[in-house]
Amino acid sequence: MKRFSLILQAFLLGSLMACSDSDTGSESSPGSGGGDTSDTTYSIAWTPETPAKDEDIVFSIEGPTGEASSVGWNFGDGKFATAGPEDRVRHAYGEYGSYQVRAYVSISGRMNEVGATVVIAETEAAICVSNVSPARMEKVVFSLNQIQAVSSVTWDFGDGSAPQSTTEPTTEVTHRYALEGSFTVAVTIVYADGGDKRLTLPVNVSGESLSYSGQHFDKGKVWIMAHRGNFKGGYELPPNSLRGYRRVVEDGFAEFIETDARLTKDGIPIVLHDAHLRNFTNFSDIYPGEVGNVSDYTYEEIRQFRLKTTDGAVSEDMVPSLEEVLTELGDKIFFNIDKCSDGNMDVSTLEKVYEVVRKCGCLDRVQFYVGNSGSVNARWLSEQKIPGIIAPHVNSRNQANTMLVCQPYYFIQASTNTLRDNLAWLSTVNGYGLSVTNLLDSYWADFNSGNTGQMDAFVEAGLNMVQCDYPEQMHEYLLQKGKR
Repeated sequence: MKRFSLILQAFLLGSLMACSDSDTGSESSPGSGGGDTSDTTYSIAWTPETPAKDEDIVFSIEGPTGEASSVGWNFGDGKFATAGPEDRVRHAYGEYGSYQVRAYVSISGRMNEVGATVVIAETEAAICVSNVSPARMEKVVFSLNQIQAVSSVTWDFGDGSAPQSTTEPTTEVTHRYALEGSFTVAVTIVYADGGDKRLTLPVNVSGESLSYSGQHFDKGKVWIMAHRGNFKGGYELPPNSLRGYRRVVEDGFAEFIETDARLTKDGIPIVLHDAHLRNFTNFSDIYPGEVGNVSDYTYEEIRQFRLKTTDGAVSEDMVPSLEEVLTELGDKIFFNIDKCSDGNMDVSTLEKVYEVVRKCGCLDRVQFYVGNSGSVNARWLSEQKIPGIIAPHVNSRNQANTMLVCQPYYFIQASTNTLRDNLAWLSTVNGYGLSVTNLLDSYWADFNSGNTGQMDAFVEAGLNMVQCDYPEQMHEYLLQKGKR
């Protein structure tokens, strides 16, 4: 029988449910009132020692329970039970994982709390991988699930590189694929009893990782970011449309697409610039006079509307989801996801955007534009097990000190107006990372009319990437400057 012994201070609690409601996940929780009973020792015992999913586990309390009147059980998965102090209780877990079990022993009005961790481990070996569709030179993390009685594990990544060996199945090993293609990862497991098993997993490598590109950026060149996925200012195909994104990829004049993330009523991240529907879709044609907040409509409801081009023409295009965009194009071009700053979305919303990017295998293909309004979201991204690449915006040293404490980042945006008034700031930004600015609206109108002086100054000062609505024209200009 498995034993997990703890000596805990006991406290008088108002009721079993009150104790459960105030549980903070620690091994002991103080209640209110009552005296100290720290001289009382209890432990939770269970059998079998290594339970499986859906298997009945028998729990019991061990210790001086002679004066106890009852025991309340919290199994850590939302299920509860009440039993006598000498009774055994049965419980089965429907999912793998670690569960914090709590028992509350009631003695003369005092509630003694004891806790234990029960692990429901997968009995069949399985490969765990951070990304089965990584980019070239992306850091990929491999491990096995928590299987028992293993003496050695040997990894072969299928690309001719040297194998890696460990003695613990859950030990993480990392690998970077230098070439694109399909590879078969093989792992050989040797068990303590001498038996062995071989598992395989296909990994498809496509595109280049953003981290590698950022670390090996050719500063003799200038990259182009297609603003909202436009290639002709959004007049031919609507901004933030899947067809527009496809056209940018097909034309090949941009390395990045800038897009915007918004969350629907049912929690689906979509790509749309505004927080409401009236400006970029035909929403007002259907609901005149209404704003149409994105957060008031489900994803399916939003799909009834059609995107508009820059001049207001209604297209055939629906508002795409972020997952739809990244699933199709995530390995073909880098994405800058706007509206991820503290001022535009809270962490709970950012978490949903991050999860879509992770699910699509694009955490090393996407950067999250976190602006300069604070660093809460930037810090959250940097603290994830696989960090999100942040794209800060800094127009001063104070903003740089606030935003650039978080990692990783490669490209840093500076406002066009700031650089116009203080071109030396571009050199400062380049000292921190790779510089980005916009050439939009009136700046583009001047550029398009032949007045390229502002862009000339940016190029001469060492700009690394420019965001614009006309990638082809910008490409031709930079080509003549020897920057493409």
